[in-house]
Amino acid sequence: MKNIVLIMTLIVSCLFAGCDSLANKSEDKLSGDDFWAQGNETNAEAFLLSIYNSFRNATMSQRPFLTYSGDMRCAPITAYSTGDKYVAYLANNDMGELRNTYPDDARGGLIMQWDVFYTAIQDANILLAEIDKVPGMDGLKRSRFKAEAIFMRNLSYFFIVRAFGDVPYYTNAYNEAPLPRTNMVIVLQNCLADLQPLLDDDPGAEVLPWSYSSYSSKGIRASRGSVIALMMHINLWLFLFVLQKKKKNKEQYYRNVVSLGEELERNNGAYSLLDINRSSVIFAGGSDEGLFEIAQNINFNEIFMMNAKFSDNVSYSCLNKYTPVFCYSGDYLMSLFPMYEDDARKELWFDEKIYSTSVSSSAPKEIKKFWNIDTYGNGTITSNSGNQIVFRYAGALLLYAEALAALGTNDTKACELLNRVRNRAHASEINTSGSELMDAIFWERCRELIGEGHYYYDLVRTGKVYNRNYCMNPMTRTNFNVGAWTWPIHRNALKNNTQIGLNLFWE
Repeated sequence: MKNIVLIMTLIVSCLFAGCDSLANKSEDKLSGDDFWAQGNETNAEAFLLSIYNSFRNATMSQRPFLTYSGDMRCAPITAYSTGDKYVAYLANNDMGELRNTYPDDARGGLIMQWDVFYTAIQDANILLAEIDKVPGMDGLKRSRFKAEAIFMRNLSYFFIVRAFGDVPYYTNAYNEAPLPRTNMVIVLQNCLADLQPLLDDDPGAEVLPWSYSSYSSKGIRASRGSVIALMMHINLWLFLFVLQKKKKNKEQYYRNVVSLGEELERNNGAYSLLDINRSSVIFAGGSDEGLFEIAQNINFNEIFMMNAKFSDNVSYSCLNKYTPVFCYSGDYLMSLFPMYEDDARKELWFDEKIYSTSVSSSAPKEIKKFWNIDTYGNGTITSNSGNQIVFRYAGALLLYAEALAALGTNDTKACELLNRVRNRAHASEINTSGSELMDAIFWERCRELIGEGHYYYDLVRTGKVYNRNYCMNPMTRTNFNVGAWTWPIHRNALKNNTQIGLNLFWE
């Protein structure tokens, strides 16, 4: 396949404010070999940015992947309208009915397709195989392009593993043969092995810097911090699903997270927790708290799907609507943010009806956490014109705390990390140990990361999704063990690959 025609997606202006659009020159239509050997750094960068754009399409632009899979599934939520059946299907983990009711819709069937993620993976594989052919390219820039492609390849694999479990895995550039699904543990272990050299071979953070000075790159191009955050998440997923049965071997994954957390703290001042009153800056994107974000630029009309944005589902007053799409249970929010305990997030992120138990159009409640209100196009209002946060410094600190608490080797440090997040929110400190500390960290992640696509995945990787003490809409342990935590795989996946099977729980 070395002579395939590569259709370039020149999306520099779409992703990064301040960059000029690249002309669609004749080089873009060259055969595979000629594109690289006769190409230049500008076109190579456009190819790299198309990988980011494919990931953006897979998660936010063509389907509401993050909100639906990470925030709404098994969540204590209720729809304001009986017509929004998908809210109940997601909350009750009824993926079969979701697929049957919305077979070719972004609310159902499209989320069950992994093809766009594989577009990002395939293009990352191609760049890694071909980038050395580009003439006249600076060696450091060439290494940086490779590192970014490796990060995006493994980020994409991580996202589809969390959704579908076992997935086809390949790293060759021009794969044509149908591949069976590879055990998810092997895929994630391969991802860690692929990512580790990005840290080991670059101790001075020269290839992938801790951060970028340019707003057009900060947070939305792979950095050392984003690699560390991804590796922390992968290690914690492996702890639950690893095939090794000996506890001491499994605990290595916690130790890995602690080592990664220690390095993340030594970030040369690149990352910090912003004052809670600057929440709008955090969620607009490109702040010192962002580790990795998906870019949105309404100035170039590059806007996420409306229902892909968490804020558009839980806001109404800024959108000329009567009600949000759904609301959280008042009891759940009361448990997260007790009425008589100090926590600045209650006033800054929610409206005054935070504890309302009513699901009525006459008394709607909304979450204001992500409000970055703006207009675009023909006057359409968006509640959040900012980037989509994927990994954030606060979340990574809590993963670090979780690993320490699980090992039980340094509860003092685990509490310090937990309280760093709570102090920022002007909440009281927590000083405990053992299982109570683990619970405190879990609930703090629920509080701090609400709407950021982590809720359901935290339930799954900790095994709490089948425990009613933590999950208000749990699945049974038996169903979990046979795949109820996965998404159905769209049957289109069978058309071009006879080597795979679907997730049988949903068939």
